[in-house]
Amino acid sequence: MTTLLLLLLASGLVVLLLDGNWRDGLVLSVLVGFLQDPIRKLTPGQPSLYVGLVLIAVACCALVLMDQRRGIDLEAMLWGVPRLRRWVPLYVGLIVLQALNGLLRFHEPVLTLIGVGFYLAPALGLWLGFQVGCDQRLLRRLVQFYLLVSVLYGISVWLSYSGFDYAVLKEVGPGILIHFRRGFSVQGASGLWRSSEVAAWHLSAAACLAISLAFASEKPSTSSGLTVLALVFTLLTLLTGRRKALVLVVVFALIYGLLFRRYASPLWRDRLFTTIFAAAGVSYATYSLFGGQVLGNQFSEYLNRANSASGDLLVRFNELGIGASIKAFEMSGLIGFGAGAASQTGVLAFGQSQIVGKHLGWVSEGGGGKIIAELGPVGALMILAAIFLLLQAMRSYLPLLRYLPATTANFMIGLLAFGLANTPFFLAASGVYGDPFVLLLLSLCLGSFLAIPILVAQGRRRLASEELRQSAPLLP
Repeated sequence: MTTLLLLLLASGLVVLLLDGNWRDGLVLSVLVGFLQDPIRKLTPGQPSLYVGLVLIAVACCALVLMDQRRGIDLEAMLWGVPRLRRWVPLYVGLIVLQALNGLLRFHEPVLTLIGVGFYLAPALGLWLGFQVGCDQRLLRRLVQFYLLVSVLYGISVWLSYSGFDYAVLKEVGPGILIHFRRGFSVQGASGLWRSSEVAAWHLSAAACLAISLAFASEKPSTSSGLTVLALVFTLLTLLTGRRKALVLVVVFALIYGLLFRRYASPLWRDRLFTTIFAAAGVSYATYSLFGGQVLGNQFSEYLNRANSASGDLLVRFNELGIGASIKAFEMSGLIGFGAGAASQTGVLAFGQSQIVGKHLGWVSEGGGGKIIAELGPVGALMILAAIFLLLQAMRSYLPLLRYLPATTANFMIGLLAFGLANTPFFLAASGVYGDPFVLLLLSLCLGSFLAIPILVAQGRRRLASEELRQSAPLLP
């Protein structure tokens, strides 16, 4: 059954790409990203390499697009930060060298592929995000499709929480027991996703993207409906038992609100608060009437766990965000352990019995520690410099939002806020960010923001063309 489904997905993608239809290919790739988890669950042995299926699909779409564009065309993408173009070959060279470093150290080609995928997926997503950002219709279509499938997967999370005992609704492997309090421990609901952690991230991502799309619509009813959907996704994150997901939505809302207040029009600022209050009122009334029947008596335990998130937030960031990075700097030497070394497979390759293996397992929990351990301090500084230049370019694009239609500007603000909100969580807990689907979605959202100068130029050309057409004398 799973083999047949894989063949159908692969065949559909091949047919689309042979026809040069990379746009529909990307939509199908989003579906691959969702389906790879239940397919893995139902496949004997639950092969971990299935998480890379979406990366293969997206890479094939990118190759077709590159062929049509006759190259990568970094000049247009990095218009606001031309210095970053010089970093691209350095980045590729760094990853190649660290791939060789890891391969010579572990003699595990699969481990090297995992490591290389972690660093190439964001670069690929940024480039594709820029291309998709130039086509706002396609960008919205991709986000809408992501939300549609997330609704179905969200229902599966509720089914998992409610006790439906099907293999496709259980976590991959033995699963992780979450301790809520003394005397109450359960596995968080995962639904069709492979783990509760992955389910929590995607539900929070869907909530953030639903908010972004809500204020990219001129219809108040659509905005209110999408805001209610975002609140439902946020509620479902609680069923996973993962507190970070709720905090991610809150951080996104804060960043989005700050950017919205600074760069959105006054009319839309008033509508923002009106829509949120209306959606919150409807959601609260619905929860009061039906919440107890749908969620059951033990839901209070999940609420109590969510309320404790703020107390552990700074402690975790201090230990895994800062402490792990310092430890990685001390143990990695000058060149690091190689690409993939700080992945779960790499930690196992070191062996937990070794001192290095034990420390690496802890260090890899934080994103900063993971990168420093694998690439060494020099490689990590190179990536940090490139990220700084990229953020500098995005900051310079923010004033250009006033030249775009309000709905487009609001949408781009939301995508930027979503990407920025994930930064502290990657530094404090990098586990879920080892998933290529997560990396591609994040980088695609951030990459689309790089298309703002192109969108402004397109708008001015359309306006000039319209003015020329209106001022042209009528022909006899």
